Formats: sequence, structure tokens, C-alpha cells
Amino acid sequence: MPSRIFKRAVPAFATAFISTLTNMHYMKKIFFVLLLVAAVAGCNKKASSVTPALPGNEFLTTVQLQLVNTADATDVQLCSWTQMSPTSHIYQPDSAYFSRAVLNLRANATYTGRVIILDETQTPVDTVSTEILQRMNYHLFFFQPTPVLSSNIAISTTSTDIPVSDWITGVTDTTYGGISVNEVQVASGPTLNLSVTRTDLDSNTPPLQIGLMDNFVTGAASNGILRVVLRHQPNAKNGTYDPGSTDLDVTYAVNIK
Repeated sequence: MPSRIFKRAVPAFATAFISTLTNMHYMKKIFFVLLLVAAVAGCNKKASSVTPALPGNEFLTTVQLQLVNTADATDVQLCSWTQMSPTSHIYQPDSAYFSRAVLNLRANATYTGRVIILDETQTPVDTVSTEILQRMNYHLFFFQPTPVLSSNIAISTTSTDIPVSDWITGVTDTTYGGISVNEVQVASGPTLNLSVTRTDLDSNTPPLQIGLMDNFVTGAASNGILRVVLRHQPNAKNGTYDPGSTDLDVTYAVNIK
């Protein structure tokens, strides 16, 4: 009797064992399929989120113009527009200090110039213009002298003039010395005899101007203001003023003697 029980038990155990192995085989297949689906889904999710955000506007506290007379290396001008209090040295977001925002230039001269942009809230001071150079394909400077003859306003991909529709008008703010920041075009009469051209290029195809490096050319003795605007144009820069937003918009008093 025991031998017969043993003979019957063996086939039953073997059948159960084989069934278990079969089920495990299918479970492994199902697990592998689920794992593959999860991996593909994960890849798809990752692929849909790799587009980088466009860089935001630059934070800055101070904008300087440094000019050197090409005929006299000792004639160096450094003017500074800042939102750092000259007494407390604390950033004042709702204020601007013009005591050093003035250019005194010689008549009938050429100056090589560069724009220096700083974040003086950092220690050490952060030179923001270095970051702008790294993102040269996103940035474009404009320089608008005023008063200016209407006939001298030129809007093109190489002009530094600001379109008249984007001029500052009707405001009471002034630059150093009480000179109005309002931009003025005249048919005749006194004008600020200053022209600015950009001398640097970015790596776009074809290359477009930047404006960190420039030439300033003066004419006869005169005075007025120079408005400097940096446009922030990621994936939109085409040499014109309108695309994008504004990183900085500052004015300087200019005296040509």
C-alpha cells in the first residue's frame, strides 16, 4: 500500500511542480513586458521635458560707459548710472543716481567705447556684461542721442537709433544737471552732435551687431542726452529694436566742448 501511494504521489507532485515553473515563466515574461513599458513611458516623459527655458532678463545695478579718445590716450571718460546709493551703498530699486552719469567729450573727436554692466549687490561685484557677451546672440544695444535732426534718424539692422514710437516723452525725470530725459527730434536748430556705431558682432548666421564695443564720434560743441537701451531677444534677435524685452534703459547727460 505504501508503495502504491508513493507511485501516485510522484506524478501529482511533478505535475504541480511543472505547473509552478510554467506560471513563473509567464510571470517573468509579464514582468519584463511591464518593465519595458515603464521604461518607454519614462523615456517619453523625459524627452518631453528637455526643452530648456529661455533665459530671463539680466539683473543689474550699474551701467558704465568707458570711452578713450583715439587721438589722445589720456582722454579717458568713465560715466556711471547706478541704483546703488552713494552713501549707504545699498541697492535702491526705485531710485537712480546721476552724479556720475555725465559724459564730457571733446569736439570733433573719435572715442572707442565699451559698455560695462555690474551687479554691485554681489561680493565680489558681478560683471554682468561678461554674461551678456556669453549670450551675445540674445542681446542688442541701442544708443539714441537727442536732440536729433529728424532727417538723421535712421532705422535699420545696423543703426543704433531707437524707433521714434519707442522714445521717452512727457516725463519729468531728469539726468544730471537737470537735463530732461525726454527725446526730441527737431527740423533745425541745436542738436547733440554725437553718433554711435557698434563695432562687435555675435555668432548668428549671418552675424549681427551687439553693442558692448562701440565708436563714439563727436561734432561741434553741443549738449543733450544719450539714451542707452539693451534689448533682450532670445531666439528673436534680427538686428531691430522691437523683438523681446528690455534689460536696461538709462540716460546720460552729454557735454561736447
